[in-house]
Amino acid sequence: MDYRKSYILLWVLFAAGIIAGGLLTALTGNDVLGWGIGVLLMAAGIVQTLLFFHCPHCGALWDTRGGIPDYCPKCGKKIKD
Repeated sequence: MDYRKSYILLWVLFAAGIIAGGLLTALTGNDVLGWGIGVLLMAAGIVQTLLFFHCPHCGALWDTRGGIPDYCPKCGKKIKD
């Protein structure tokens, strides 16, 4: 998986975790089940980001708060086309 897909998947899994947690809690009335599944979805987003959101040139892990950088903060090579 490349860094673009990883970044998108991070935010999709976070949104899915919040939505699933809220819906399952409302439908089942069980807070632990609903929010447990929601937290697992969010944790999956974080794990895949740690594995795939890095520089394709030097492999440095990036900070997700700034989005996809134009240049790698570690090696300085251009990232975006």
